[in-house]
Amino acid sequence: MGLKPDHWIRKMAHEHRMIEPFEEKQVRNGVVSYGVSSYGYDVRVADEFKIFTNVFSAIVDPKNFDTKSMVDYIGDVCVIPPNSFALARTVEYFRIPRKVLTVCLGKSTYARCFRGDTRVALVDGTSPTLEEMTRRAEDGEMFWGYSIGENGRLIVTLLDAPRYIGRDSLVEVILDNNEKIHCTPDHQFMLRDGRWQAAGQLQVGDSLMPLYRSLQRGYEMVYQPLNGHLYPTHRLADEWNLRNGVYADQPNTHRHHADFDRLNNNPWNIVRMDAGEHIRLHNSENYGEGFDPDEHSLSIRTALQRLSQDPQWAEGYSQAQSERATRFWNEEEYAETRARIIEQRRNPSDQTRQAHREATLRRYQNMAERIRHSESMKRAWANSTNERRARQADIARNINLRSEITEEMVRDALNQTGSIRGAARLLNCDRAVFRRFPEAMRAFRGKTDNHKVVSVRPLPGDHDVFCLTVPEAGNFALESGVFVHNCGIIVNVTPFEPVWEGFVTLEISNTTPLPAKIYANEGLAQVLFFEADEECEISYADKKGKYQKQQSIVLPKL
Repeated sequence: MGLKPDHWIRKMAHEHRMIEPFEEKQVRNGVVSYGVSSYGYDVRVADEFKIFTNVFSAIVDPKNFDTKSMVDYIGDVCVIPPNSFALARTVEYFRIPRKVLTVCLGKSTYARCFRGDTRVALVDGTSPTLEEMTRRAEDGEMFWGYSIGENGRLIVTLLDAPRYIGRDSLVEVILDNNEKIHCTPDHQFMLRDGRWQAAGQLQVGDSLMPLYRSLQRGYEMVYQPLNGHLYPTHRLADEWNLRNGVYADQPNTHRHHADFDRLNNNPWNIVRMDAGEHIRLHNSENYGEGFDPDEHSLSIRTALQRLSQDPQWAEGYSQAQSERATRFWNEEEYAETRARIIEQRRNPSDQTRQAHREATLRRYQNMAERIRHSESMKRAWANSTNERRARQADIARNINLRSEITEEMVRDALNQTGSIRGAARLLNCDRAVFRRFPEAMRAFRGKTDNHKVVSVRPLPGDHDVFCLTVPEAGNFALESGVFVHNCGIIVNVTPFEPVWEGFVTLEISNTTPLPAKIYANEGLAQVLFFEADEECEISYADKKGKYQKQQSIVLPKL
């Protein structure tokens, strides 16, 4: 059985009325294209639709389809609500020959597709191609990637239904990090300011929304474009679990990688554990299975209380802690840890907020504790002098301006975070620091790794294209480090059996969180023809199929 080309399609249309009405070439002027393609025929959608509505809390049951769940509509533009579907029919009437099997696929203009070798960034640390994801999805595998949420914040989200779309013409988008992306000209790319632009309309120098990732202590951190912070990917996966009710946000719990792989941030690999059990689990690797964190902490507290009675030891311990604090807040090797702590302080988790709230309530409900705290603050302010205040202000200025920061540190921070604001937060300094390094700033602003468009050009010929759907956010990140719109409109695959004839009923699904337009009398789906070496013994006509010679939109029949 072989795929039939354009000249075969023309011959069968003229000699056997296989397609009526028939367009001998691609019609493109100002419309979604239709007509003969290299190896198929792009059909049009008629102006009559049945749009699904859930007003009556209907259930989509193919054995008992409730007609009240569909609203009839006739018009030039059909708007399908978010996460809904509509039924339509083709303009073309088909008569399928006895040796031919026909398959109808969604047209890539609505699908917005990529070439099969396009790699997708996944949160498990891998980057498979769309073609590979399509094969693996057939075996039931699920995938999670990165998306920009509705508030501009990067999130972890499910990447659904990777699939083959068909063949179409493509453009090549080249970025300044030497990445090449091959997609349909109408595929939407997210610009750095959050707006969308079709691939074919991108201009040289356009800045795209970047995906920056780095490793800290073996954990992946991702750049939050909303605030310039670095955030642990496993916490974003934990948020996905919370949003989808996998588990509840309970106090005094830690997030744990179930398979002990810190780079595998698939939500199913992130579980909540009691904090003590989590510490015990990880420390058992170093201290043995009998390690008890509570007992360990108690022994440390007891030892410190005993040693603190010695004035000489207390003075030395205080000096050592001071030196450690100075190194932590000033030396480069602790920059990533500082950034993480600052992020946690600025954006504490719900668990942390609740713990602080409960601790404050306990403290102020205890009268003795309130008196002790009040007396402590009085003593601190009574001993405070202008000299002390000036010293504290000087310390704050030195921390922010940090004279020990080098040009190399600035370059590394800029490259890691991709922004001046992010670099300042990473180094825990004021952005005024960067004025000392004009060469580093000029290099950063003109650097070759900033996800800017270098060129856009059409590719010769037609190519196999694939895409996927992101129900929650409508976009996903490529391994090349940019965010693109998902394939939101799905035309369900429909086979036309031998000797079937009629108008084709099409199911159009809108899997995006936004309304979707379908244009009547314009292209919607692509039909592929496969001719067998021998005729079938029993055709669809021989079976007296229930959808034979259908003239309009036909609902499911038993």
